[in-house]
Amino acid sequence: MANTTHSAEDIANKLLELHVKHEMASFDEATFMTWVREESETLLSWVRTINISQLVSAQKIKDVIKSNVVEREIPGAIAEIAGEAATHLFTSEQHLNTHLSEIISNTQYEEFVDKLLELHEQRKEGLNRVIDLPIYKDLISGVLYQAITRYIYESNIITKKVPGVSSMLKMGSKMVNKAAPKLGGAVEDNVKSYISTNLSFILKESKSFLENNLSDEELKVSAMDFLDMLEDRTLGEFQEGMNSVDLTEFVALGYEFWLRFRTTEYFKNSYELMVDYFFDKYSEGDLGVLLDDLAITEDEIVNEAERFAPQVVKTFKESGQLEGLIKRRLERFYSSDAALSCLGNMA
Repeated sequence: MANTTHSAEDIANKLLELHVKHEMASFDEATFMTWVREESETLLSWVRTINISQLVSAQKIKDVIKSNVVEREIPGAIAEIAGEAATHLFTSEQHLNTHLSEIISNTQYEEFVDKLLELHEQRKEGLNRVIDLPIYKDLISGVLYQAITRYIYESNIITKKVPGVSSMLKMGSKMVNKAAPKLGGAVEDNVKSYISTNLSFILKESKSFLENNLSDEELKVSAMDFLDMLEDRTLGEFQEGMNSVDLTEFVALGYEFWLRFRTTEYFKNSYELMVDYFFDKYSEGDLGVLLDDLAITEDEIVNEAERFAPQVVKTFKESGQLEGLIKRRLERFYSSDAALSCLGNMA
């Protein structure tokens, strides 16, 4: 029986074929999950022996955020898809017929209100800011003007000094103007002048009144009454008057805001501060502390792998992509000069 001589290339190709088959066999569901369980245990045991700084630095994380979050161009299609998805959600029967009480309970709402009521300084500052707004000044001026002039006309204060027009004044300001045209105008001018002169005092008293009379208890009662009025209403009722175009435009506005916000010095300082805090907190001990804080366990890893991996691996395998990936990875070794030289010497 003659001896058959094989070249190093022939041996390498045969070994590559066998190796690929071996690797492919490892990707059936049972074998793959056994490998995941074994390796996750080994990996987690190793992770508990190293420090986070051995894997990555704070600066590298900041660079990743800068390049992928701040500088990376965001396709316009993202805003379009988000707008269409929002429209699809907000026009769905499930959304329109959902009641507010199904989203937030009375207890949760009350806890939220209690926490807000603890912010006394913020509440005081907020009220002061609102009272200082021009629209609030206009509102107070308008309300006072209407109240005072109505009181004057309806109470017939003028008739005590102007005999003979009592019956006309009972009919209001229009009759006053008919009886004595200048009288009604003078009253209104005087009222406006009084309000203008005393507006600063009135606004100051408004602040004092609100600060002294809006107690935590009264505010909470009002807040809970507000929920009582709304909790049985559906989200569709809150949306009345808003169409899909409005929703899409809100998404577009949010998209434009994000594009600008991500380039601000505030955002840069914020993410750098948080990254530094993270590394300060976890750089002293091993990564096991971080895993424990995040509740990452071997069981969690295996559970998530069982949830997603089988379908992904099956599709990857049946498409031929997995075999091609393995073969391209291995053939670089089997066709290398070192491997061929070794096999040639053995042959």
